[in-house]
Amino acid sequence: MNRATTVTILILLLCAIAAQGIPIPGTQGRCQCPQTSSKMIPLNHIRNLKFIPKGSHCETLEIIVTLKTGNQLCVSPDAKWVKTIIKAKKGARQHN
Repeated sequence: MNRATTVTILILLLCAIAAQGIPIPGTQGRCQCPQTSSKMIPLNHIRNLKFIPKGSHCETLEIIVTLKTGNQLCVSPDAKWVKTIIKAKKGARQHN
């Protein structure tokens, strides 16, 4: 191989290594919950809770509540009532 080809290959490899951790726009490169609510939701209105752990797509734990009406809301994992539900859910898993 000549010198120009070797230099070109090295530059391409360095670019590939540098771009490896950069999220691609339009894919899972952002949080699903840009805004959250701390407002209490009655348990009898909740159909499902979805926990999305923090990761490369988002730096915070995300909790999405699906209501019985089908609407989805993002709730703050720091809200006291949410912490109580998480604690109860973990306790239920340990007993099963």
